[in-house]
Amino acid sequence: QKWLRGDVASARRILAEAFSHSKESEAIHLAAVKLESENNEIQRSRLLLARARQQCNTPKVWMQSVQLEREQGLFQQALHLCEEGLKEHPTYPKMWMIGGQIYMEKSPPELIEAAKFFERGLQKCPRSVPLWMCSVECEIRQQKFTKARSLLEKGRLRNPGAELLWLKGVEVEMLDGSERLAHHLMSKALQECPTSGVLWAKAVELEPKQGQNAKSVDALKKCENDAHVIISVAKLFWRDAKNAKARKWFNRAVTLNPRLGDAWGAYLGFELEHGTAHEQREVIRKCVDAEPNQGSDWNRIVKRVPNWRSKWAVKLKRFVEETYPIEFNLKTLNREVELLLQGEDPYAAMAAAAEAEAAEREESGEGVKDEDASRGFFEPASSFQGAKPGFAFKMGPRGLGYYRDSKQEGVKGEKKEKLEKVEPVVKEEEKKDDKK
Repeated sequence: QKWLRGDVASARRILAEAFSHSKESEAIHLAAVKLESENNEIQRSRLLLARARQQCNTPKVWMQSVQLEREQGLFQQALHLCEEGLKEHPTYPKMWMIGGQIYMEKSPPELIEAAKFFERGLQKCPRSVPLWMCSVECEIRQQKFTKARSLLEKGRLRNPGAELLWLKGVEVEMLDGSERLAHHLMSKALQECPTSGVLWAKAVELEPKQGQNAKSVDALKKCENDAHVIISVAKLFWRDAKNAKARKWFNRAVTLNPRLGDAWGAYLGFELEHGTAHEQREVIRKCVDAEPNQGSDWNRIVKRVPNWRSKWAVKLKRFVEETYPIEFNLKTLNREVELLLQGEDPYAAMAAAAEAEAAEREESGEGVKDEDASRGFFEPASSFQGAKPGFAFKMGPRGLGYYRDSKQEGVKGEKKEKLEKVEPVVKEEEKKDDKK
């Protein structure tokens, strides 16, 4: 809580006190490291991680040590720590995945070394589906499709029912131009995993355009509440310009699984093409609240090192830019939407957009021409400072502040009019009383 309020010194004191009570707590060590790294204190983070490796020596502590050096681009130090960590924890699959990925991130990429590293990992962790996927991806990068097929067959034997390995097999055949084999493999995959939403969604995509609607009906029968299938149906409505139905199905998908980043990206892509600024803002806001961390396409993009510290709205923007480039560049973004996708606070984005709009209006001559006419109409304020008679606190064309309330003005006008009507009658009655 202290850290969130910006009181880093107090947060450090609290963590130091926690250390004195529990030196072997992984959670306390990693919280201290996160505090320093988030505040760009890299050397402090290194020292804390070195102490953590000595005092609690858990796989996560070693992994964070590797990731710190990886983020700094110090690949040799990262790989050295990776090897040391694997001596302590040889069956920790994430460390094998990270080591191979570091070789792939080098410039130029060392793909052969990466492949060897993944293979070593698979000997220790044959049940790790994500590690098999990394190894296959490395072979695809080298366009070694035969080797990729071989790895996938071995992986499926070791991990029966692994839907992602079947899906990757279909993708390999499509990349190699073997569409017939892709369809054949998809049939086998659906026999092995008949209720896999991610496979049924891919099956719909593989069908010729005229057969996709029928395939989507089959998919819904097998897994009607799977977000992957719901998204595939929403995309069909999007393609057919049935926008109201598409929006309904996109919304249903993110409601069923708010953590599915692929769904949020598709939803925003749709709204950028067909939605209003309000609808686009709502998708961004809800996505930020959901903090999605699922989806093969989503994770492939947002888990790249440059995106690690990005805000959720920025991650969403980068995903849509890469996955739906036509929709993203189709129209000029509304200023507020643009600011939201840059990670701005919603209220700050709203205020900045309003100020920009007001400035544009004034430049074009549409703004308030006579300063005297505007005097008393608006009082700027960064926050609510209590009720003011005749004014309403809101975001308006001049930004955040107090605006003259026309409704209250109307009430005052009515009262004045009534008084004007009553006054002559009262005076007449007073004259009669004087005569008496």
